Amino acid sequence: MIQSSISVALIRPLIETAGKLGLSNDNPDPLDSRLIKILKDPDARINLNDADALVNKFIHSSKQGGLCVLASQKAVSHSSCQLQHLFLCSNTLREALYYLEKFSTLLCDGLEVNVTRTRDNIIKIKLPIHDQHFLSQERYRSELLVGLLLSWLKQLCGSDMEITGIHLPFPQPIYANEYSQHWKSQVYFNTGEFSIQFQARFLDQGLHNTNPHILNMIKRDVEDQFKKLTRSGSLADRIKRALEQDKLSLKANQQIVAEHFHISARTLNRHLQKEHTSLKQVITECRVHKAKQLLLDTELSIEQIALQLGLSGRRTLDRIFIKQTNDSPAQFRNKQRHNHRTEHQELQAVGSQ
Repeated sequence: MIQSSISVALIRPLIETAGKLGLSNDNPDPLDSRLIKILKDPDARINLNDADALVNKFIHSSKQGGLCVLASQKAVSHSSCQLQHLFLCSNTLREALYYLEKFSTLLCDGLEVNVTRTRDNIIKIKLPIHDQHFLSQERYRSELLVGLLLSWLKQLCGSDMEITGIHLPFPQPIYANEYSQHWKSQVYFNTGEFSIQFQARFLDQGLHNTNPHILNMIKRDVEDQFKKLTRSGSLADRIKRALEQDKLSLKANQQIVAEHFHISARTLNRHLQKEHTSLKQVITECRVHKAKQLLLDTELSIEQIALQLGLSGRRTLDRIFIKQTNDSPAQFRNKQRHNHRTEHQELQAVGSQ
């Protein structure tokens, strides 16, 4: 499976904010030893577990729950990755947001940024909501990401840029007052949405005229980084994750999947062949996996499950399910229910002795 990673650009502002409590070259612990060299390169990536451990270490040492919010003050000068340079070299905010949408996974694996416009002419930079967004670790990552994006917006658009609201999906923490203090905006909690909002009039303001040769040079660097990231590890695993997170439909064809990963259909097929699989096989495996969940967790009929998985009907689901598991969906459901009843009876017997 793919090891999730995060851009060093999100962590460097936190290290600077932590100051003396940050990484130490003097008698470093094993985590520090592994990360000191990596963190010098703003375009490097670190394992998500290492990043979480580092964040927890700084917050525990500083005794500041809102340290990740405070880190936004250092984001302009210490993130300094190529995606930031491309964002800041854009001639309009509209252009910058286009690059952010296209290359957002350079900041964190699985990160998909969507920019939308409401009827009231409010622009929303919408960020994905994690299934466990209520956990402190997810909150810290969200704070670092919002702080970074806010600093880029302010640096590109100047002091006139006004953020009308920041909507967060998690509950209000005890340091809630620090959000509006450092982010200079109204912040809303438990909203069911994760977004940064501002008025559409900022989109096309003429900011500056960047030398097109410089802009193209930075753009090529970012594109190269993106291609390397997209092609690293298992493409099949990336497709499975996108399907499981409903970022891709189970009905998606080669062209749609290829566009999702910003590669051609030909390149998609070539990489999957190298991994000894195909798009059809990957989608079939995901369908069978989801079918198992629905068979165990719901009372849906097998016909209903087949239609929900984008199949023509029960016979098609029977065929792919038997090929993968040697059981029909009905046999699988009955066996699992029988095993569950047997285990329950055995537990009751133990408790009565």
